[in-house]
Amino acid sequence: MEYRVSYEHSLASSPDDFIARVASQLVDNVPANIPRALLPEFIADMILERSPQIGRIRYMRIL
Repeated sequence: MEYRVSYEHSLASSPDDFIARVASQLVDNVPANIPRALLPEFIADMILERSPQIGRIRYMRIL
């Protein structure tokens, strides 16, 4: 499944300084059997896995 999300993130080198706001990003290949309550955490883990320069994600919203 595909989901569109927005969030803020920091860099791995300074995880407490949130520097970027991503207004809209498409995340695909999300398994359909993920419970809705666990979806934000699963998507955040997917983003962190494919972008190792990101330190932390906050204010994630599924659009």
